[in-house]
Amino acid sequence: MAAAWGFAEATFFFVVPDVWTSWVGLRRPKRALATTVSALGGALVGGAVTYAWGRNVAASSSQSVLAKVPAVTEGMITRVEQEVAESGPASLMRGPTRGVPYKLYARACGLQRKSLLSFLAWSVPARLIRFMVVTLAASGIAAATRKIFPQVPEKLITGVFWCCWAGFYGWFVPTVTRRR
Repeated sequence: MAAAWGFAEATFFFVVPDVWTSWVGLRRPKRALATTVSALGGALVGGAVTYAWGRNVAASSSQSVLAKVPAVTEGMITRVEQEVAESGPASLMRGPTRGVPYKLYARACGLQRKSLLSFLAWSVPARLIRFMVVTLAASGIAAATRKIFPQVPEKLITGVFWCCWAGFYGWFVPTVTRRR
């Protein structure tokens, strides 16, 4: 499941695989890190597909398609193209800190004919660090909550988890779209 989600988000899906990996961390902490590696694998395959698509499709066509993805704007796409032109695939490291989708970097690297191997190499830390941080945070917060408040029903923990993700996307999509 994590690999499929990583692939989907690296192409045209807009919900990050962190939702699934953190869910696994919440329910099965011992499997959490393996799940992040699986999401990374899917993201690398999806990134390679998006890279190839960006390399083989007209820039205006690929920009038009990606601008229809929620929380992606044409301005964001243009900025990523500039970052990749200036810094190459290393610019991938900036994306997670600013909420810029990985797929935009994959497309820009393909469009600009940057090295696929370099793109994939930079993809590993750019994707894995955030996957691990989010997943381990969810796992740790849930474990601490269960330890401090052993009577808290699992349904409440689950409800808070889903409310947090819904709240994040309820804030993120309009905020990022306005900023760009």
